[in-house]
Amino acid sequence: MSIVTDFQAGVNEALDLGKPVRFQYYSTGYGAGSYYDDDVTLTKSGDDLWMSGVVLPITNKQGSNDAILLEQGQILMNDSKLYIDGSISTSGTLKIGLGSYVNMSGCEYSLLVEGVTNWEVNNTDILKKLYVRKLTTGSLAGE
Repeated sequence: MSIVTDFQAGVNEALDLGKPVRFQYYSTGYGAGSYYDDDVTLTKSGDDLWMSGVVLPITNKQGSNDAILLEQGQILMNDSKLYIDGSISTSGTLKIGLGSYVNMSGCEYSLLVEGVTNWEVNNTDILKKLYVRKLTTGSLAGE
């Protein structure tokens, strides 16, 4: 086994101890002939992707990345950090469900713009950290 394979196996073992995570991907459409950027329609694209991930709270420890983003107003204390496998696509519009009861209200999250940090070893994506915010209505705008 290579170092990358061993490291990836260790990360996957840790992630398996987390909670179920569901990714739903959406394609974006704009109103026909509309010149307004708020006339957006989201359409679910493909099947749900299920995996395991580790969810941690935001910390405000001085000098940490969380504290810097908090001071800049880019994240809030009630946001969360989600760690997932580095090979998972996080581009585009997506909705994230956390826990085994994701269809219940209060379990749906959106990815924050500042949200993705990717760690790699020998050009292989190993781990991603996402900043996510709970969707108060359970759905994305335009969904």
